[in-house]
Amino acid sequence: MNWLVFVITSYLFLLLQMGLKPLLGIPDAYGASPNFLLILAVFVGLSAQTKTVAWGMLTLGILANLIPGPEVSGTILGPVALGYLAGAFAILQLRTLVFRESVISLAIMVFFVGIIIQLVTVMLYTGRGLPLFLNEPIPNWSAIDELFQRFWELLYSAVAAVPLGIILMQLQPSFKFTASQRGERGY
Repeated sequence: MNWLVFVITSYLFLLLQMGLKPLLGIPDAYGASPNFLLILAVFVGLSAQTKTVAWGMLTLGILANLIPGPEVSGTILGPVALGYLAGAFAILQLRTLVFRESVISLAIMVFFVGIIIQLVTVMLYTGRGLPLFLNEPIPNWSAIDELFQRFWELLYSAVAAVPLGIILMQLQPSFKFTASQRGERGY
């Protein structure tokens, strides 16, 4: 994989996610907006080599951790990154079942891999407040409300994955995924 193209694309998708949230966010009680980093992560997960998928999704998870989350005092580096790492494992298991060059496959995988990522993330944020870890719980945190909000964000992200997937499929040669992975098992 061409890591320079990945870094530039990741930065652009992070800017899209941060900058377009007020514009694309649905103004309701939960305020769902598309997760562009998740779309890029699933695109990389469908196309790249096994080791590259893990490193790429971990990198995107760390970037997603830098976005302000439920903790008011600052960002917590880890829960979303570990969720993306679990998503990398899930996508490596599921990618042999789908047609990788399809935008519809990308949208479906965004939804299903996103479920795993969000379950792990919410579990880690919720577990942070357990007495075992000697941390204070996050103020106004409700795992059910968070899962409900994140479900709507996943649906929105799956819909947004279709037009972004068309663009990413056109950019796929610049990522150079296939140059060194033709001999990879299961491809």
